[in-house]
Amino acid sequence: MKKSFWILMILAVFVVVFSVQNADPVSFSMLMWRGELSLAILLICSFIIGAVVGALYYGIAMRQKKKNKMEDESGDIPFEKEGRSIKDDGI
Repeated sequence: MKKSFWILMILAVFVVVFSVQNADPVSFSMLMWRGELSLAILLICSFIIGAVVGALYYGIAMRQKKKNKMEDESGDIPFEKEGRSIKDDGI
């Protein structure tokens, strides 16, 4: 399996163990919301949200990189060939 998968699994286990050991209730506030929640749940939710945002950013960056690479590889070759054929026709 990929090395990144195993690193992610080790990190996830670390987060779960850390969260379970810190299960005391804590008060939190986010924008207009205030509440009290177990620190374990708060940490796991924060980890999941961070992982999702990171994965989305990574996906968008890879898509943009692939798009740029395809544009660089394609270049203007079709237009150059078309331009030559128009010049050859005498237009």
